[in-house]
Amino acid sequence: MTLLARPSPPPLSRLVRAELHRLLSPKPVRYALGALPVVLLALAVSAFVSHHTDVAAAWRTAEAAYRVYAEEAARRPAGSVETLSPRAFFDDPRYLMTKASFVDLRAMLSGLSLAALVLGILSGGADWSSRVMLTLTAAEPRRTRLFLTRGLLVTATATAAAVLASVLFVALLFVVAHFKGSLAEADGRYWTVLAVVGGRGAVLVGLVALLGYALAMLTRRTTTALGIALAYLVASGRIVQEYVPSLAEYELAGITFAVLNERLLMETDRTTCVGETACLVMREGTTATAAFLALAVHLLPVVAAAWWRFTRRDVG
Repeated sequence: MTLLARPSPPPLSRLVRAELHRLLSPKPVRYALGALPVVLLALAVSAFVSHHTDVAAAWRTAEAAYRVYAEEAARRPAGSVETLSPRAFFDDPRYLMTKASFVDLRAMLSGLSLAALVLGILSGGADWSSRVMLTLTAAEPRRTRLFLTRGLLVTATATAAAVLASVLFVALLFVVAHFKGSLAEADGRYWTVLAVVGGRGAVLVGLVALLGYALAMLTRRTTTALGIALAYLVASGRIVQEYVPSLAEYELAGITFAVLNERLLMETDRTTCVGETACLVMREGTTATAAFLALAVHLLPVVAAAWWRFTRRDVG
């Protein structure tokens, strides 16, 4: 009687190539990656057309607003109105690289983190709905290696995309500042902080992609994972602020702002905040270290539960 030997698992290099192809082959993923440079160019064009260098006209507008304010203040009791100068009404129309670039980079990386969450969910959930997972686990019986390989590839791909997007976007913003703004104070300190913020953002994007992957691997349904993620993003901020406001800066929106906030690194208040959670994080001075620890609290239980279910339960 001839015994048939079990097929040997594929080499790691072959597994990586196969899973990377599987990750990047879906049309939505390829279209999104192809559209990313176009979106970045559109954002830069928007910044270009919304700024100009006519500072004199901006000062005339500020002085006119100041005269209206002064006339109104003269009709009120002395001491009841704050004393301001025309400078308080001046809105610089130029694109100031050392200030505006942080705000634009933060907005871009925040949007990219949401896209990475969707990428992770699609990567982790698509093969369950198509029953491909049965074939994968038959070809690679070492489920832990398969789980880690897929998760690390999703993380690395999202991180690399964020790095490339940040470099391209900063280069475009540099051009905008050169023609429609100012590069004043763009010294070594500024570029170092910008690189640190961009690096943090790339790591954040990668980890959020891993979170989406683990969530989909845990639920084994793309639609369920997307529903959970959407419900969290919509309701978490409101619920936390209503019942445990002390933790508001540690939900995902607060984590994202803290990771991408340059204020503590620049040692000056050179940023703006949009939204109650973001402004809370800025006031409290939440550090990136605390933000990444909070993200780990979100991430590690989901990854551990997904790994346990994938390795200990039937995939059928």
